[in-house]
Amino acid sequence: MRDPRSRMRGSLGLGAGILILAAGLAAAEPKIKPLAVGLSYENLSRTVVWKGDPDSSRIKANLVSARADLGFGKGIVLSLNAGLALSDFEDLTFDDLPISLQYGGSALKGLLVGAEVVAPLHRFSDFELSGTGRILAAFGMSKTWPLEGFAVEGEAEGTSNWMEAAVGPRISYLFFGRFVPYIEISARWLRASFKMTETLDDLTGGQTKRVSGDLSFSAALGASARVSDRIAVEAKAGILPFAGGVDSLVSVGILYKF
Repeated sequence: MRDPRSRMRGSLGLGAGILILAAGLAAAEPKIKPLAVGLSYENLSRTVVWKGDPDSSRIKANLVSARADLGFGKGIVLSLNAGLALSDFEDLTFDDLPISLQYGGSALKGLLVGAEVVAPLHRFSDFELSGTGRILAAFGMSKTWPLEGFAVEGEAEGTSNWMEAAVGPRISYLFFGRFVPYIEISARWLRASFKMTETLDDLTGGQTKRVSGDLSFSAALGASARVSDRIAVEAKAGILPFAGGVDSLVSVGILYKF
């Protein structure tokens, strides 16, 4: 059986390659033009069912990153992000360890990298239809917790990784000029893993929980507003319905435009 870590690395490389290749193929000009730099914050939640678990649980993440926008021909914009991910995994139980554990610690820190392409497809009157594609990946740092209440010393160590890809249409309303609201619909695909290892005296064990590929759909309202000739603010809020409830996403960013 293929190593799941190899599959995740392959998926990340393929997704990033598709986004960059799409931008390059659609560009009318070979020259890449820097458009803006800035900072962004995003909060998202995703309810998933881990492989082997009967019940669902929620992944929540707070993402803070630096961003650079690059312009290609025909109005295509490629955005690159890098920063910090704080990922929380609610109600995640590890039963295959020497001592069963339920994750209930603080959010795990990780490195965040991402890329997004917005490509205008057609303009009619004051409306513009665009295609969007995005990939985000969070590579978690390991964290340890002491095992308390036992006659011997012990500790647990956890490491998490996740990757989300999204693609879909965006319709923008251009009438206001400096203020551009839009509606965005996306299909979103998630892969995640959480590895927990446990050491209690001479007892050791490990278990990895996985989400192999969860598909969901989101609907979001967003807007970009130029508050000056150089400064722009962007914001977006959306929902991800699932059987029995609704997840959410919120993002805000500030950009300095060249």
